[in-house]
Amino acid sequence: MIVRSNSKKNINRFLVKVNRYSGYILIPLTVGLLVSGYRMVGYFNFFSRGLADLLHRIFIHTAFVLTFSIHTFLSLRHVLMRRNIKGVLVDILLIIAGVGFAGYFIFLGLTIYMRFGAARPGF
Repeated sequence: MIVRSNSKKNINRFLVKVNRYSGYILIPLTVGLLVSGYRMVGYFNFFSRGLADLLHRIFIHTAFVLTFSIHTFLSLRHVLMRRNIKGVLVDILLIIAGVGFAGYFIFLGLTIYMRFGAARPGF
């Protein structure tokens, strides 16, 4: 029993670190989304509009959604654990919700890009 509780502590410490680092990663991703979004509408001129479109709609968007999902659902897990709502079923439901959330919004972003953004002339 001691080994099991110690391994749970190690896993929880690891998940707290992952949560913290994902929050740190979200800061530059948010700045990148803002800068590329402003460039798409013409406010900045230090990189091309086509590059801003590509970064904003595919690369930064995908990384942002993945990191946001990890950060949000790990934070939700810690809040539920503080309120004594814990267990394997809760962890499985949070994993399913996180993967579903990330998968849906990444698919939606890529679908919109492929339908409206990939074939636009002038970029």
